[in-house]
Amino acid sequence: MTESTKAVFISYASQDAEAAKRICATLQAAGIEVWFDQSELRGGDAWDRQIRKQIHECALFIPIISANTQARLEGYRRLEWRLADQRTHLMGKSRAFLVPVCVDDTSDADVDVPDSFSAVQWTRIAGVITPTAFVERVTCLLSPASPAAASRASLAAGPSAVRMRAVLAAHTAATDKSIAVLPFTNLSDDKGNEYFSDGLVEEILNSLSHIADLRVSPRMSSFFFKGRAADLSEIATRLRVANVLDGTVRRSGNRIRVTVQLVDVRNGTHLWSERYDRQMADIFEVQDDIARAITARLEVTFIAGLDRSTSNLEAYDLYLKGRHYWYQRTPAGLRSGIQCFEQAIKLDPQYALAYTGLADCYGLLGVFGIVPIQECQAQAKAAVIHAMALAPSMWEVNNSRGYYVLAYERAWREAGPYFEKAIAINPSSSLARVYYGMFLTTAARADEAAAQAMLACQLDPLSALIHALASLILGWLGRFETARQVAQEALALQPDHALSLMARGLALCGLEHYHEAIEPLERAASLSPAPHFLGHLGFGYARAGRAADARRLLRDLEDRGNRGEYLPSVIQLEIYVGLGDLAAIRNTFAKAVAEPTSAYTIRWSCG
Repeated sequence: MTESTKAVFISYASQDAEAAKRICATLQAAGIEVWFDQSELRGGDAWDRQIRKQIHECALFIPIISANTQARLEGYRRLEWRLADQRTHLMGKSRAFLVPVCVDDTSDADVDVPDSFSAVQWTRIAGVITPTAFVERVTCLLSPASPAAASRASLAAGPSAVRMRAVLAAHTAATDKSIAVLPFTNLSDDKGNEYFSDGLVEEILNSLSHIADLRVSPRMSSFFFKGRAADLSEIATRLRVANVLDGTVRRSGNRIRVTVQLVDVRNGTHLWSERYDRQMADIFEVQDDIARAITARLEVTFIAGLDRSTSNLEAYDLYLKGRHYWYQRTPAGLRSGIQCFEQAIKLDPQYALAYTGLADCYGLLGVFGIVPIQECQAQAKAAVIHAMALAPSMWEVNNSRGYYVLAYERAWREAGPYFEKAIAINPSSSLARVYYGMFLTTAARADEAAAQAMLACQLDPLSALIHALASLILGWLGRFETARQVAQEALALQPDHALSLMARGLALCGLEHYHEAIEPLERAASLSPAPHFLGHLGFGYARAGRAADARRLLRDLEDRGNRGEYLPSVIQLEIYVGLGDLAAIRNTFAKAVAEPTSAYTIRWSCG
């Protein structure tokens, strides 16, 4: 094949465009070249020649099969199928070329496809997320025969594509080198020590995540099972891991007792267990001992000496408590987190991670419209500058810096390199990837943005937050049906997750199902005090023909503003857009632009 040739050709009916886009995005995320026709204009001479050339030269042909393809007995897609079928007659029997994909329950027994399609293995992809096993299969089929050709292909794909392919490949199966660290049970008399047991797990996860040969289930997916009744086999299946570590923590004054066990869930074998009775001063040593024992049992190399950025136990304890509050993502939780991080910094002014926590809390307060942007921007900027000066090589620091620039700076394009560095340091971070997807969306790099969003969902399959953010990205890209489905998956994980409800409501608005959108938007607004949720609800009311309700919300927002409550202008702007009130749109838009509002924040508010 020539250098300009695409490796994979996807053929689909127009009604299956959303499914085809999802498959395309996931393949591209793995560094696979894809020829994907997004034009509705078919049949012109130049276009016809291009299609014929690509089918003649592509490495693999992926026909999307469904009830829609069955319903249309004529069309340009049928020509694409015939050209691919004809090419198979010129190939040897061992040559893999056709990779049919069925996206619904259409039976392959009586389907109307060329005989060559029926003679090969089909893949069924009924859900929103393209299975990583399918991506790995395509990757294997594309693998060149000679080492020299393989080297050329890796160079052509580029280092970022190779890394993404490696990340996806690592998540295809529950290999021997895979583990989930479950939330440890807090046995302390003081139930307020819950944050400490959670933080201990997070530190172990952080140590393990730096081991290239070990696949570690992310925190948000592992913590999905906290407080839920589930046996280890179910947990391992849902998280796609072979091994599970669980344990208990008892803390009393300056003494701690940590009990852990490592189980190979495939056969129920207890690989290792231990009990640590130590002083709090030994907590870092305990964490390293646990990580070292795990890596020894799973036969991977332990990386010693990871930078925790503090040796002050009290500051460390406050940091864990601050992150506990940050994960709650509520106004009260974020303010409590800020207090913890500020106290940690007073105890250790060189504590880089405490500065990142401070910046992250202020970042969310501003984006949600809870605190004036001017106040958040100054505080967040000072925090990330300190963090970058102290630890520029930590992925958390680069991720926080990128999010700050994206959320608050007019020069938001400068956020890209920070996210890229964070991902290069920690390729398995679903949060870094979904934030990077938001950046790519704002930069109008649609296919890359969708790829990062879908990859984040694959990396963190049980995180409602990651799925909600991915849904928002897909909605911003205009891929509303996929956005709706991803939001629905998020709600299946956490039914009362306000951000997931908002994402579903906005996706339904994008599909013009305005009446159906009201219910999730109302629930989201009732669950979250963030004023932006009211803006989305007002937009939904207006588009559903409930102008009186939309204007009632505008009056309520005006009253709140008159009482001194901070309300970004973009909230009213969104409602006026829904109402189609051009005069009010012009006036409010001028106010929004005059405020220190980034392109990302406007997109977050107005979709």
